Amino acid sequence: MEILISMKADDMRRTKFRNLQMDMPATQTNGHFIAELREAETDKVELLKRYGEILLKKLNTKRNYAIEYTEHGFKLKKQVDYERDYMEEWDEWVEFSRELYEQLEEFFQEE
Repeated sequence: MEILISMKADDMRRTKFRNLQMDMPATQTNGHFIAELREAETDKVELLKRYGEILLKKLNTKRNYAIEYTEHGFKLKKQVDYERDYMEEWDEWVEFSRELYEQLEEFFQEE
């Protein structure tokens, strides 16, 4: 499994650290932070998508999250809150995304 962390997935530079790739975004208006989780094995892709549905239900108490399903998993998107410090919010998103990735990696290794 791999995770891509970005402001916009299309603008991502391909720099690798373990199985984690990320791009430092620039401040924009109406932006979203994105964590794209992808898996190559078909049976794990289905589990990943089911997990995405559950995750979205848990996170949407704040209604600033969205999910987009892809052929290999899903993209979790969070609306950028421009009333907060941008870099602080970016750091929190990276930490959240890494924790999510690590938990899913652990789950799939037990599978």
